Amino acid sequence: MYRTAHWLAALLGLATLTANAANNDPLVLVHGFAGWDRDELWGLYPHWGGTTDLQEELKKLGHPTVTAAVGPFSSTWDRSVELYFQLKGGCVDYGAAHAAQHGHARMGRCYNGSRPYEDAKRLPQWDAANRIHLIAHSQGAPTVNMLVELLSNGSAAERAASGSGVSELYLGGKDWVRSITTIAGANNGTTFGKLSGFNEFAKQLLKLAGAAVGMGGNPEDFPYDFKLDQWGLARAAGESQQQYWNRVWASPIWQSRDVGLYTLSPEGAASERAWVRTSPQVYYFSFSNATTLPGLITGNHYADPSTNLPLIPFATGMGAYRAYGDGWRQNDGVVNTISMKAPFGAPLVEYNGTPQQGKWNHMGYSQQDHWEVIGSGDVAGNLFYNWRLVNFYSQHADMLKRL
Repeated sequence: MYRTAHWLAALLGLATLTANAANNDPLVLVHGFAGWDRDELWGLYPHWGGTTDLQEELKKLGHPTVTAAVGPFSSTWDRSVELYFQLKGGCVDYGAAHAAQHGHARMGRCYNGSRPYEDAKRLPQWDAANRIHLIAHSQGAPTVNMLVELLSNGSAAERAASGSGVSELYLGGKDWVRSITTIAGANNGTTFGKLSGFNEFAKQLLKLAGAAVGMGGNPEDFPYDFKLDQWGLARAAGESQQQYWNRVWASPIWQSRDVGLYTLSPEGAASERAWVRTSPQVYYFSFSNATTLPGLITGNHYADPSTNLPLIPFATGMGAYRAYGDGWRQNDGVVNTISMKAPFGAPLVEYNGTPQQGKWNHMGYSQQDHWEVIGSGDVAGNLFYNWRLVNFYSQHADMLKRL
């Protein structure tokens, strides 16, 4: 019902290359809310791919790829800043003005290649002559949009607050990104948080991941990093995973507006949309999906039978939520479909085979849930599903090479 020709061609492997590659810029996979790094969950269940390691599969197919890992529950600002320093190297500088406004430390983790997984992410030659393709899922969408805004235009508030000590990130003038691709992107926020606290959703997500690696369903036992050092919530030496987990969830930071729950709300997204612009130098692509269908009597949306079990109550709850109008009821269990095309007000076109720079090229709709589109919902190791997933991303990567 929602699938278009481009989605279907990519999923079934029908797309063909029509030109030689114009670039071999690396792909950077940027996870969304509650995501994890490739060395978390014992390295057995990558966030991108689930039972298939999408990063490594894409590399085998000739696409240089790295997987970023930013704060899974952090605000869009904190995540975008972390993404910059994780790729470029150095110590995270959240900015003097931002840190003072929200009451957390200005400086965060240092990415100096001292850990194998950190070193594997670094792109020290990243600059205008060595650009990147950002591929983002869920909250990864506003994260990469904000990163491009900071790279392009910097931050006047941070320049004023920091003076000569301002980070290079906040100076602007950096045309370092060739393209952005958003998969089920929360470009305009989501009503998910209106229905439940995100801590319960995060536990459901980790339970599914735990089931996939055969370790049961107790998330407190999983090696999982909340990456909230700026709030004084780094895991302490000798602290068990369960102690760390309990301490994080008991923290008062969840009442702050500088966390994902607020910046992912429609109101939080609107406040960021007021200053985060679409760059004329970047190609934007968006893929939309849904896992709900409208009811015949109520007009509400209900989860379809293929929806991953933990997402069914969320999909149905969001499908009945009416505060923002009927257009917000269609969803994929986490993000409203209306939010996925592009930020409201951004220049938007339906993709016709010719990418347009400086505009959001909408690639179409697919009837899939929020986890299925990145492989995290595959707990059975289905070979056809894994092949279809890798093929979809590799076909899109082939197109990005021709930009």
